[in-house]
Amino acid sequence: MTNKEIARLLKETAALLELTGANPFRVRAFSGAARTIERMQERLVDVDDLTTITGIGRGLASQIGEILARGSFDVRDELLGAVPPGVLDILAVKGLGAKKARVLWQELGVVSLDDLEQAAGTGRVAELDGFGARSQTSILEGVATLRRFMGRQRLADAVGTATRLSDSIQAECPSVENVLFTGDVRRNVNDVGCIDLLIVTGDGHMPHPMPAVLPSLSPGMANGLECIQGKLESGLEIRVSATKPERTGWSLARSTGPESFRTLFSEQPVPGTEQDVFAAGGLSWIPPELRDLPNAARRTKALAALELVTLSDLEGCLHNHSTYSDGAHSLEEMAHAARERGYSYFGICDHSQSLRVASGMSPDTVRRQQAEIRRLNDRFAEDGGPPFRIFSGVESDILADGSLDYDDDVLALFDFIVASIHTGFNMTRDEATRRLVTAVENPWTRILGHPTGRLILRRNGYDIDHEAVLEACAKNDVAVELNANPYRLDLDWTWVERARELGVLVSINPDAHSIDQLDLTGWGVRAARKGGLQAGECLNTFSADAFARWASRS
Repeated sequence: MTNKEIARLLKETAALLELTGANPFRVRAFSGAARTIERMQERLVDVDDLTTITGIGRGLASQIGEILARGSFDVRDELLGAVPPGVLDILAVKGLGAKKARVLWQELGVVSLDDLEQAAGTGRVAELDGFGARSQTSILEGVATLRRFMGRQRLADAVGTATRLSDSIQAECPSVENVLFTGDVRRNVNDVGCIDLLIVTGDGHMPHPMPAVLPSLSPGMANGLECIQGKLESGLEIRVSATKPERTGWSLARSTGPESFRTLFSEQPVPGTEQDVFAAGGLSWIPPELRDLPNAARRTKALAALELVTLSDLEGCLHNHSTYSDGAHSLEEMAHAARERGYSYFGICDHSQSLRVASGMSPDTVRRQQAEIRRLNDRFAEDGGPPFRIFSGVESDILADGSLDYDDDVLALFDFIVASIHTGFNMTRDEATRRLVTAVENPWTRILGHPTGRLILRRNGYDIDHEAVLEACAKNDVAVELNANPYRLDLDWTWVERARELGVLVSINPDAHSIDQLDLTGWGVRAARKGGLQAGECLNTFSADAFARWASRS
């Protein structure tokens, strides 16, 4: 299991303990351990003695050992047995922590989303101490959002799920020659509702028995292929199909989708590779991620000519955070980690002063950070290693009127500025668009950060007029960020093609708050490719000198 998965179980346990009125010290022990594990660089499975980790004693170490061995532990299992199963859904509603969920449970008997929706819809939640009418409205909105998102996973999580299932099938089924990802996962869809796997066996039959890690699956038909299907514990659907080696290309083309492509392929198996199957249908082969573009099936020749950006094309790693604001690692640690990953330059963009919740930098802190940047750059230039440079940036808050945080004399200190909205999301479409366009028109702005502020499967972004914002970026020579964090992937891939048409550079940024998050860039590359982005259209592919010239508008 990954550190993230282990931390999630510990967080869930802390919430269940609080929900059941347990000792607050015990609650803090689990939540504190979860935070520590989330920030660790070393994989927990590789740690010989868990008690050497700060905040983890013998008891917690033993429970984590249980998690590593079987995916859960006794305390969590007992708590899950002690509360109605629907309570976990309630805890997932935005704005409802364990304390409020406990009140709802004890005072109103709310033990499911249906109960919660009914209680809020009839006004009973507003009558409780500590809630009120605004809280009740927020709860109804949160329930509606959660219902839309249930049974889905962000792409990064879905790839992890698919990988674990694939590994289990290959390890436990000797007749399986290969397991291929198809469907949403292969097309790099932002959030996935079904894991589609294609099993290749010598005779094209499903192996028996299937691994115990899979749920009970029933026979069915999907994508024109026979399959077995069902639901995982998370609510995510799973479909597994089998094919012979000589039919792999045809089966892959049929099962990858989307429907606009699937109907173009023969219902009778075509031998050969997927490229052969496309050719048989009179189409140029295009990568799976491009197949969701508008009218993609009718313009495969043009799309096939695109030289899509790759992770290895990226020279720079921009928009990153350190302990100067809310990052987990120092500037020096982050810069060294970026250099070790092969980047030739690194943009540090800690938060600006108004975002106090993220320990935004005061002007004095900015000057102190820039002095350290100069010292580090001198050291990098003299250490005999590959060329490497730190650029001084900031993620400046876009204030309510569209202005940037800091006065001009402070803004002038930075090499480049990423402008982002972090507060005041309750805007109309016109208000949000005007706020963004005003920021883009500010001569200090060089990159517009995560333009809609969305968090996939958690929070819809504020509505904006993408066309107007991108046109403003084009007019003012401002790049637009494709934030690579799997929760964001914002700018959405559906607008990448329009950015390209307007000549707006796209900056694929990890928004890294720790060393391991530097590797999130790969998810941004996937999303950029899905929108057809080519290397020359990506800001990060510029050399350090070219980026410096662009950033200074020289």
